[in-house]
Parts: sequence; C-alpha cells; structure tokens
Amino acid sequence: MKEHEKGDQQRQINHREERGERVFIPAKPKIDFYGDGRVFRTCAYCRVSTDNDAQLSSFELQQAHYMQLIGSHPNWDLKKIYADEGISGTSLKNRDEFNAMIAACEAGEFDLIITKSVSRFARNLVDCISLVRKLKRLNPPV
Repeated sequence: MKEHEKGDQQRQINHREERGERVFIPAKPKIDFYGDGRVFRTCAYCRVSTDNDAQLSSFELQQAHYMQLIGSHPNWDLKKIYADEGISGTSLKNRDEFNAMIAACEAGEFDLIITKSVSRFARNLVDCISLVRKLKRLNPPV
C-alpha cells in the first residue's frame, strides 16, 4: 500500500470513529513458513564470540544444525550460511558477514534468516529491534 493510500485509509478510520462508529481493522495475514507452497530463499547466521576450541566446535555445530533444520523443510532453499568467528555480538561494527547478510537481504536475495537464538543475531536490544523493523519493511519482508 502506498503512503497516500495509507493516509486516506487512516482519515476514513478517524472520520468513522468521530461519528461513534466501531471500526474493525483486521490483522495482517501471517506468513506460513512451513507449508503454504511458497519456496523461501533462506540464509543462516552463525557467530561465536571467541576463537577458543570449544567455541569453534559450537560454530561447527551451529552450521550442521542449520543444514539439518533447513533440509527438513522442503520449501526452505538454503542459499548461504554467513558466519562471524571470534566476534562479539554487542556491536554491529566489526561483524562483516552479518552486515553482508543484511545488505543481501536489502538487495532482495533472501526471504528468511535462520539463527540459533536472538543473542546470535544481536546482543544489543536497540540494534536487534531496529534491524528486525528494517527487515520487515523490505518488499518482500524478511
């Protein structure tokens, strides 16, 4: 919906509310990631915060998990696994692979991002929320 159409719609709603009418605004339909027949171009993101052996093992396990998870959903087409090794999640600044993934999403290359947990995506709540909102505003949303 274009901005001027949203404005017209909002004015109509306000006018009806001013007249005392009840206004029902339906929820946007949810996307069925598991079975609506649509194929989702999928990427995954891994991050470990240190270079020690235990963390690197976790890194390899994350990658294997994504391959298995995405393979278990026939409508998820794995295009790429992005990975930052030895990088803290508190800042987006030095996370080259993460930033490349976001840029690829903005370029329309992916429909779905898979990550182990929210903390792998971003540890800073403000960064996380702003990125999620940015990705949802894309057309199509990610």
